[in-house]
Amino acid sequence: MHERDLQERPQDYAGITRRKLLPGAFVPAADYVKAQQLRAALCAEFAAAMRDLDAAITLSSLDMPCRIDDADAIARTYERQMRMPFNVTGTPAIAVPTGFTAADLPTAMQIVGRAFAEPMVYRIAQAYCEATGWCERHPSVKVAERERSMVDS
Repeated sequence: MHERDLQERPQDYAGITRRKLLPGAFVPAADYVKAQQLRAALCAEFAAAMRDLDAAITLSSLDMPCRIDDADAIARTYERQMRMPFNVTGTPAIAVPTGFTAADLPTAMQIVGRAFAEPMVYRIAQAYCEATGWCERHPSVKVAERERSMVDS
C-alpha cells in the first residue's frame, strides 16, 4: 500500500514510520505466509483466553512515560508499547489515563476486548474515566511551563 509513496516521497514519512515499513518490502512470500499462520494461531489463543471475559486490563507500556520531545527516550521505548498483540489479533484496545509520574508525566493502562467488542471496550473506558476523573486532569501548568522553557532554550 505504501510502496509507491515510499519510493517517490520517503521524506513525507516520519523516520520511525519508514523504519517500520521498509523491512516489509524485503519479506519473502514464504515468511509472510508463515507469519499469517502464526497470526491465526495467536487470534485463536486470544479468543479462547477471552471467552469468559468482557474485557481485560493490560499495561499500556513496559516503560514509564517519557517526554515527547526526548527523541532518544522515544526510540528506546517505542517498541515496548503494549499495542502489538492487539494490532496483530485485530481486537479492540484503548488506552486510558491512570495518573501521573513524579515528574508529572501521564501514565495509562489498556482495556482490551474480544474481537468485534468495541462497544463494550468503549463503555468500560468511559465508565472508568467518569469514575476516576483522570481524563479531566492535565499536567500542572508549572511543569508545562518548565518543559516549554526547556524546549525553547
